[in-house]
Amino acid sequence: METPADAVSAAVDAQGISFAGLPPRPHVLGRGLAIWGRVISDSVSRRRVLLAVAAAPLAVACTTESAPPPPPDPLSALAAQARADAALAKTLTTPAAAEIAKARETHATLLQAEVDRERPPLSSTAPPVPTAPPTPPDPLAALRTALDGAAREASVLVPSLPSYRAGLVGSVAAGCASLLEVLS
Repeated sequence: METPADAVSAAVDAQGISFAGLPPRPHVLGRGLAIWGRVISDSVSRRRVLLAVAAAPLAVACTTESAPPPPPDPLSALAAQARADAALAKTLTTPAAAEIAKARETHATLLQAEVDRERPPLSSTAPPVPTAPPTPPDPLAALRTALDGAAREASVLVPSLPSYRAGLVGSVAAGCASLLEVLS
């Protein structure tokens, strides 16, 4: 019984092609690996391959430009102003001043929480406590001016913020306006 390989051999012999000078064929998988192993070992050493693999991330890190830092969060300035207003209100001895200090501390806490939620701090330490500014000659007038400025700054900022932040800043602006009425 003749196999397909015998038929191919007979056809090759009929054409006059000779395979007598060729080396014997090893198994196909073994031959492919042997050829690639010889090609790799002849052209590239193992050290060069390892060096290229180790240097690739370094090359990528050196060539990519870092993104510019984001602009400062506008709510962080409002939080700092609220802390300063609370410190100024604590210097007054009127009963309303204690409530104003408490309200402005609450504003500062809520604004800082939103700033930290939007852009988490790089370290787990709390923001530095500001030093107490020098007491102005008329602290009551300075507090009125500060509350008026905070209400104006917050109300100007509201239209440029996303809706979930605009609600908070609008509440702070309204709170500052109502605290200003308490002082009047």
